[in-house]
Amino acid sequence: MSKSEIINLLAKETKLRKEEIENLIEIPPTSELGDYAFPCFILSKHFKKSPSEIALKLSRELSKEIEATKNLGSLGKNINEIKAVGPYLNFFVNKINLAEKIIKINSNFGKTNIGKGKKIAIDFSGPNIGKPMHIGHIRSTIIGDSLIKIYNFLGYKTIGINYLGDIGLHIGKLIVAYELWLNKPALKKDPVNELLRLYVQFCGKEKSEIKEGQEDNDEFSNNEWTNKAKEKLKLLELGDKKTEKIWHEIQQASGRTFDKIYDILNIDFTETTGQSQFSDKGRQIVINALERGIAKKEEDGAVYVELFDKNQKEPNKKYIQRSNETASYITYDLGAAVERAKKYKFDKMIYVTDFRQAGHFDSLFTILKLMKYDFADKLIHLPFGTIRFGDEIIATRTGDIILLEDVLKKTIEKAKSEIKKRKTKGDEQKVGVGAIKYIVLKNEPTSDVHFSWETALSFEGNTGPYLQYSYARASSIIKKAKSKNFNQKLKRIPPLTKYEIELIKKISDFEEVVQKAGETMNPSLIANYSFELAQTFNEFYHNCPVIKDEQEAFRLKLVDAFRTCLKNSLYLLGIEVMDEM
Repeated sequence: MSKSEIINLLAKETKLRKEEIENLIEIPPTSELGDYAFPCFILSKHFKKSPSEIALKLSRELSKEIEATKNLGSLGKNINEIKAVGPYLNFFVNKINLAEKIIKINSNFGKTNIGKGKKIAIDFSGPNIGKPMHIGHIRSTIIGDSLIKIYNFLGYKTIGINYLGDIGLHIGKLIVAYELWLNKPALKKDPVNELLRLYVQFCGKEKSEIKEGQEDNDEFSNNEWTNKAKEKLKLLELGDKKTEKIWHEIQQASGRTFDKIYDILNIDFTETTGQSQFSDKGRQIVINALERGIAKKEEDGAVYVELFDKNQKEPNKKYIQRSNETASYITYDLGAAVERAKKYKFDKMIYVTDFRQAGHFDSLFTILKLMKYDFADKLIHLPFGTIRFGDEIIATRTGDIILLEDVLKKTIEKAKSEIKKRKTKGDEQKVGVGAIKYIVLKNEPTSDVHFSWETALSFEGNTGPYLQYSYARASSIIKKAKSKNFNQKLKRIPPLTKYEIELIKKISDFEEVVQKAGETMNPSLIANYSFELAQTFNEFYHNCPVIKDEQEAFRLKLVDAFRTCLKNSLYLLGIEVMDEM
């Protein structure tokens, strides 16, 4: 609450951008030095004075402004003192005033309307029909869902899109394999593994080495088996009934499996669409690009756009249609982008995918810009790193993959075992799913995640169960308290201990953390804030008795404020809380 006011105050006085000030503000090593500190080194060149002189001058000028607003607004009430300490300008927050605000927070705490009137579309999850969801899919699914929740919290209208890979070369390969080697009883009993077996068997015949996320590299090869797949894809696009029937059977089998996983993860989408729905629109764009000279055609009929790389003298050819006139992956994505812009009129469109698809999206955005689509600058690719079990990166071509459904089941089973071992309570699915979501989200999207069940399910340290347990601990305190004291109206805030002050300050940071997470598309800011918040609460818990203490009424309200803040914070990560654990 006060940090944003300090930033505004400094921006007005120094003419620095708010983003610059926010990045420079520090937390002093001890509370005696203040609550926030601004280093004045950056101002030396502009003011032609030493940082210490600038700090002293600013402290005098800003102190006058604070004093003048004591009875007029929140600024003077929230900031007690501004002091120059060498080259630093130190700010002291009014803790009593802050405490009064914190103990009154409700379930809307942290929500803002900064996104009012704006739309953000997020393309996330997007598994391929006919293939199982592996552990690599979990990042796109969980990150995208968290971003949807964050932007809703900030007042934006959000559109969550599950863009299924229901067409393309892998579908052609599956149809060939389906016709040649299908085991119908196995498909009915275990569709995931039967479809995977078919795909792996085809890839064995094809002798393909391409890894997951790089499949379009073989779209233009002349491999005998790849050509068989292209022929089936051509028949599908031409509306061949037999081929369509097989395609629909593959879609239905996959869809049931995907829905099961989304139910476990408690994730919904605004719409679920497939690449196939944008095939016609994509080809129209290709024709338009040819007519305008943006695209060119090879002798064999393949269509490409020349894209220039800063580090290369010669342009690269990005193919946007195959030689047999069937759509490639980028053809569908071109059509989807144009149709979405028309349908939703979004202010921003975020694609949450594996970092190995960065080149694909660079090409997609560049082609849309070349074609003068005004929404092209609103498109953003948010890449994420891999999830590793040991040193293994998950790949699909070999069949040696870790299925997401198996990981979820195993994690829930291990959570049940851990709850039993600790002789405590708790919903094993909420604990297990929360553990997976947290270990994914506490890492920045671009970094790799090193997964282990021992780490993820620990009730100590920076983990989901630790946070859920901290919430349950606070709930237990409230439950044990007499309702009279819990509902008692305070006449004044009592003298605060350092543990109460730290908890109050940490809770007050929540709104700014959420806004920063939205600005940077980085849920890890909220995840790690949640951990710091829980740590601060547990320090308070171990040092400040609540029940039957003379400050019970105030401390109960502070505990409840912590519960509210942590619950909202975990909600933004898609993690459910429990009153008992």
